Amino acid sequence: MLPKWIKYKLMIFLLVISYSLMRAQVKQINIDEAIESAVKSHPLNGHKSLLTDQSRLNIKYLEKKNLPNIDFNAQASLQSESINLEFPLPKFEPISLPLYRAQADIESNYLLYDGGIKKALINNEKLKSKIEQQDIETKLYQLKDNVVDIYYSIMLLEKQKDILDSSMLVLITQEKIVNTAINNGVALRSDLDKLEMEKIKLNQRKATIQNKIITLKVVLGDLTGLDLSKAQFTLPHSFVKSNIDWSNRPEFLLLRDKKELLEQSKSIIKSKKKPKVVLFAKTGVGYPNPFNFFDDNIAPFAIGGVKFMWNIWDWKKSSIEEQKLEIKKSLIDNQKSILDKNIKKQINKLVSEIEGIESNKHFDKELIKKQEIIIETIKNQYQNGIANISDYTKELNTKTIMEIQSAIHDLEEQKLKYKLKILLNK
Repeated sequence: MLPKWIKYKLMIFLLVISYSLMRAQVKQINIDEAIESAVKSHPLNGHKSLLTDQSRLNIKYLEKKNLPNIDFNAQASLQSESINLEFPLPKFEPISLPLYRAQADIESNYLLYDGGIKKALINNEKLKSKIEQQDIETKLYQLKDNVVDIYYSIMLLEKQKDILDSSMLVLITQEKIVNTAINNGVALRSDLDKLEMEKIKLNQRKATIQNKIITLKVVLGDLTGLDLSKAQFTLPHSFVKSNIDWSNRPEFLLLRDKKELLEQSKSIIKSKKKPKVVLFAKTGVGYPNPFNFFDDNIAPFAIGGVKFMWNIWDWKKSSIEEQKLEIKKSLIDNQKSILDKNIKKQINKLVSEIEGIESNKHFDKELIKKQEIIIETIKNQYQNGIANISDYTKELNTKTIMEIQSAIHDLEEQKLKYKLKILLNK
């Protein structure tokens, strides 16, 4: 047999190891981590890299668009009639072109000056890519509210479970008192049965709450891509509403980029009106010689030069396009004003609700204290045979409801503050 002191130390060691293992299995998670994980694991994130690759290829294509193009052409034809000239002069041979002809050539064109269209199109493509990325950010931003609602619902349910556990401890303590009273012949067995019924009701409520917690953790796990079955949820640091500014929300940034794209599109319209200079060259072999009317043999040929183009009058089509862009910009300004007004309304609503909870929270604490005094009074009255056990359990249930209500108010305040933080994109 081991000495008692060794047994005692061994038992403490095993308890410490067991506690450490339990702590290792429980992973703490906060709302910021849940939101970050939900955003990262969302399928829309896969679009970002694809859109980036698509934009990169579009820009690469535009950069090569003005490079010289080289085309090989070949053509053969047979016609029913051709030119046949006879001159009634001595020493002039008649000219008779063949009925069939063939030609093969290589042709190249080089846009030497495009009026700045290529640069404008590349800038336009970069802005389009930026807008596509910002559009995804806007959609992912809307995901945050869902995560917050589910996260705080789980925390509230866990808080309710803790309150029910506290009530259970009170019932167990009272059960011991009633047992003693029964043994002394001053209480009835039915009093103990009533306490047992209350314990069953508490366990039933706990089981219902636990099932809801499991369900919501599965839902949140699907959103975040995390295994939350053994996760312990923690409250975030208190958010202080110092600077009420929401201009950096993704919706505003998206509208800003769209407006910038419309402004930049004007440079494309202006570039189209500027002169263009094209170098061209063509060489090949043909029968008959396509450049020499008097040569009906197979002959090589070549031509090269420069071409100048300038659309000096477009019937004010450019002006109409610019007016259309200005109207679209005004529409975006209207969207921004509407969004600004809606967000301001949401902020005022949240701030009003937060202030309402803050101003009334102390009443919850005061009511619970008063109820604890009532419970203690009923407990003493029961021990003195004045009150019955039903009075005690009724008041205990009232206190449990008050504590749950107080927890709801506390967590609702935290939730609203966090929603305000998200609304301001802080």
